[in-house]
Amino acid sequence: MSYFARMNPAVYTEPHGSVNYPIFTAENAPVSGVSASAAVYLNDEYPVPGVHEDNEGFYVYAGKGMAKVGDEETAISEGCCFYAPAGVKHQIKKDKDCGELKIFLFHF
Repeated sequence: MSYFARMNPAVYTEPHGSVNYPIFTAENAPVSGVSASAAVYLNDEYPVPGVHEDNEGFYVYAGKGMAKVGDEETAISEGCCFYAPAGVKHQIKKDKDCGELKIFLFHF
């Protein structure tokens, strides 16, 4: 097992208005049930809400936008952290004047 992983820009999915690049997956994560990825949000409208059976954490590392977790909505920008508890709907969108909103996310 390696302690290091690197995002591969050729490997991605496109869920919930974003382009998602896996980093730690079930195949290489150091702990079972944990995953991490980098997401680029290009949508400036809220997509269909995401909801998971595990917790999801978010760290904004570039751009600005809005996030909804449950009934709470707030502006997000570089340096902002938030999480969505298991079973709680959540949505993210970038501001219209922002080229890209980049978020590191992890499931636990």
